[in-house]
Amino acid sequence: MNKDILRLYLIASSSSFKNPLKDLETAFKAGVTCFQLREKGADIKTDQELLDFALDVKALCSRYNTAFIINDDVLLAEAAEADGIHIGQDDMNPDMLPEYFNDKIIGLSVGNLTELKSSSLSRIAYLGIGPVFSTLSKEDAGEAIGTEGLRKLVNHTKLPTAAIGGITEENYKRCLDSGVDGICVISAITGADNIEQTVTALLQ
Repeated sequence: MNKDILRLYLIASSSSFKNPLKDLETAFKAGVTCFQLREKGADIKTDQELLDFALDVKALCSRYNTAFIINDDVLLAEAAEADGIHIGQDDMNPDMLPEYFNDKIIGLSVGNLTELKSSSLSRIAYLGIGPVFSTLSKEDAGEAIGTEGLRKLVNHTKLPTAAIGGITEENYKRCLDSGVDGICVISAITGADNIEQTVTALLQ
């Protein structure tokens, strides 16, 4: 996997923006390198509606050369022909993923050395490490590890890494200085008054 894909990694659901497809296109056009669709308790109700949305997003990602990842939904990832899937510590064992993902991007969340050492990494393409800072975007995110904790985990793996958790325009450089290949953001972009401006700032 090209680790540059992780440089600016946006995570959002179908209801994260006022005008989802328009706002996502703005973000992709401005330079977001990877997008993860994480549909957790969002407004879309049916599987077909979610698939239709995912296919629209996939088309946008293809247009702007943005990697398209699905969070923890094997069927949706396959149906939408996503570039990969991201799983957490409490999700499916990566070794159990179907053959479809053999040549896809598989990401795994880790929050400490214990999780890193106990995880099966043979199929993993990158690690999402965090939460680095406290975050309100994910209720079960766990305790913040800080930039020192981030650096420690980065130094214990040869896999590409992305920092996640409470990352903003004010603190993202501290994460990059810790040795990660990129940053994952949610509210920094979904809550931005000017998406293009924010994306540009996070890529500086």
